[in-house]
Amino acid sequence: MAVKERILVIEDEVSIREEIVDWLIFEGYDVFQARNGREGLAVAKQERPDLILCDVVMPEMDGHEVLLEVRSTPELVDTLFIFVTAMVEKTNVRQGMNLGADDYIMKPFTAKDVLDAVRSRLAHKATRQQELQIQIGSMEDALQDERRQAMLRSQLVGMFSHDFRTPLAVITMSASLLRNYEDRLTPDRKKEKFDQMISSTKQLTQMLDDVLFVVEMGNIDFNYRPVWLNLSEFIRKIVVDYQDLFSETHQIHFVSRLDKDVAVDPKVMRQIASNLISNGIKYSPRRGEVWVSLDRVDDMLVFEVRDNGLGIPEESIDTLFEPFQRAENTRLIRGTGLGLAIVKQALDLCGGRIEVSSQEDVGSEFTIYLPLQTAPSY
Repeated sequence: MAVKERILVIEDEVSIREEIVDWLIFEGYDVFQARNGREGLAVAKQERPDLILCDVVMPEMDGHEVLLEVRSTPELVDTLFIFVTAMVEKTNVRQGMNLGADDYIMKPFTAKDVLDAVRSRLAHKATRQQELQIQIGSMEDALQDERRQAMLRSQLVGMFSHDFRTPLAVITMSASLLRNYEDRLTPDRKKEKFDQMISSTKQLTQMLDDVLFVVEMGNIDFNYRPVWLNLSEFIRKIVVDYQDLFSETHQIHFVSRLDKDVAVDPKVMRQIASNLISNGIKYSPRRGEVWVSLDRVDDMLVFEVRDNGLGIPEESIDTLFEPFQRAENTRLIRGTGLGLAIVKQALDLCGGRIEVSSQEDVGSEFTIYLPLQTAPSY
C-alpha cells in the first residue's frame, strides 16, 4: 500500500480551513489542521508533515513567523511550505519567498488552484529525492570501488613481498650454481638451469606487468585507447614467446581467421592474451597442449584459449574472476590469483565479455568477445 503524503493546513478562518481540508482528504492525502500559527507549529513538530499550507495573517503568530520556526527546526527544515494569502502586494509575496517558502496561493482560490499547487510541489520534492538517492548511490558505489581498490593495492603489496621471492630465489640459486660449479655440470644440466632462469624472469615480468596494469586501471584518467593493429601477428608473437619458453613441456597451437587489421588497445590485449595463455600452460600437465584462436563472428572479435589441464570445479566458477581467488584444485600450483581478475577488468574497460567452459580433469576453454572494428578496404 502506498504511503499517503501528510499535509498540515494552518488557517484561522474556520470555513476556509475546513474547505481546504475536505478537498485534500477527497484527493487521498493524510490531513491535519490548526487554528493559528502557534498551534500549527506544535502540530507540525508532532506529526512531521510533508507539506504545510499556511495563512499569512493570523493571531498570536503570523505565517512568516511560522515559516521561520519551521526552517530553523532540524526535523522540519525540508518540509514544503506554501503560503495562503489575500495580500496582493508584491513586497509581501517576495518577503515570504525570501524566507524560504516554496510557493504561494492567492485568495480567493479554487480547489484546482490548491490541488495543483500541492501536487506540483510534492512531485517536485519526489523528483529531488529520487535524484538525491541516485547521487547517494553513485557516491556509495564510488566509495565501495575506492575501498576495493585500496584493499587490492594492499593485497598487491603482500603478493610482492611473498610471491616475488620464489622466482628471484630460483634465478639467484641457478646463477650461483652456474658460476661456482660450471665445470661440474653437464650440458643438459646447464641448459636446465638457464631455462629455469629464463622461466623465472618471464614469471617476474608477467607479475610486474599485472601489478602495474592493476594500479593503472585504478587511476581515474585510465582510458581504453584502441589503435589499428594486425592482431593476428600481435597474438602470434605472444604465442611464439611462450612456445620458446615452454617448448620442452607444452605445445601451443595458434590459428587466426582474421583477414583485416582491427582496432584494439595493445596494452589491454596483451594482458588478456598473456594471462589466458599462461594460465592454460600453468594448469595443463607436462606435455599438455594449449589451443589459441582468433576469429570474427558478426560484429564481434572472438579470442579463444583452450587447454587440456586440471579444469575448474563448478563451485569455483562464480568467484573465478575475483582478485586473489583460486580454484581449490590449484592450491599446489604457484600463482597469484590475479590473472583472470585482470582479464575481467580489462574486458569491462572495452565493453567486452568472457565465457568459461570447463570440466575437471578434461580442460578449460575461455572465450573472449570484443566489439569489432576493422580497418577499411582500399
